[in-house]
Amino acid sequence: EPLQDIKIFCKTCQQEFVWTAREQLYYKKKGFAKKPQKCNRCREKANKLRENGMFYIHCGVCDKDGGMLAPPPKDRVALCADCYSKLVSESKKDA
Repeated sequence: EPLQDIKIFCKTCQQEFVWTAREQLYYKKKGFAKKPQKCNRCREKANKLRENGMFYIHCGVCDKDGGMLAPPPKDRVALCADCYSKLVSESKKDA
């Protein structure tokens, strides 16, 4: 059965991207068993930040790109520094 393009949602930015049949063939030749989890744009940004010891995030609140020193949470939405600061200051007001 010939390979067909597949639509996937990026785990970082939540945008849909197409995993082409050609890319699937490349993955198969390299022995990669899993589908890509990030779109090319997020993967490139993550690779650049990783070179500097940082982790790429896409803020789930303001939709901006950012970086973290620790890996982003797997079970929650990642927040940029600005949104995190706002959340902390709002929670202090409620306390």
